[in-house]
Amino acid sequence: MTNKDKILYFILKTPIPCRTSDIAVHFGLTAYQARYYLLCLEKEGKISRSPLRRGTPVLWKAEEHEKPWGSH
Repeated sequence: MTNKDKILYFILKTPIPCRTSDIAVHFGLTAYQARYYLLCLEKEGKISRSPLRRGTPVLWKAEEHEKPWGSH
């Protein structure tokens, strides 16, 4: 399982949105490495992030269609 897959699984299992720093600490990555994987997952449409606002952390969550318990 790749780091990207592990991160997606972690986000799917976490009931609240995650900060980039939460992902980095949990997986022993730098914030830049975690951000890279998160941005890749976002481009693939698997996760989404909160709107960018100055001075607030970015929050990441799984897209509904990725959740096994989603409406599909």
